[in-house]
Amino acid sequence: MSKNSKNSSLSRTLKDGWKALNKGQKKLVGGLAAVDAAGKAFALRDLARTDSRRLRGPKFLWAPVIGAVNTFGWAAYFLVGKKR
Repeated sequence: MSKNSKNSSLSRTLKDGWKALNKGQKKLVGGLAAVDAAGKAFALRDLARTDSRRLRGPKFLWAPVIGAVNTFGWAAYFLVGKKR
């Protein structure tokens, strides 16, 4: 199976899954995606403005965690990464 065939199959599967959702479910997914994007943006902004001494761990490690580890990344930053 070629790479293009795999991508096409995945794309088709995602489209079919999206089409199977009703209007309320699509709104919920959109709302959750917006909350996640806002959480990441707020966490990255906060990280940039926070003094390194007020963090658990170095900033250069927190930035990819916030950006790449889905919702758990920015939630972990606020729950674990910042000293209170």
